[in-house]
Amino acid sequence: MDAPDLTAAITYVIANQPNAVDRWHVLSDMTVIYERRPGEFEEARVLTASTLRDRPLWAELGSEPGR
Repeated sequence: MDAPDLTAAITYVIANQPNAVDRWHVLSDMTVIYERRPGEFEEARVLTASTLRDRPLWAELGSEPGR
């Protein structure tokens, strides 16, 4: 997958691991993009936006404007 437009995406990482390479980006249309390592993207097949928001395993890093 080419690099998606992450403008205004909310980014999540595994809680207590803010420096982890894996990141999940929730787009405004609730699509979840998994970033396996910097620059490697794929649409998440298992995790939903509500799972990332509602479970304490994931911590919100915030939106990434201008990314």
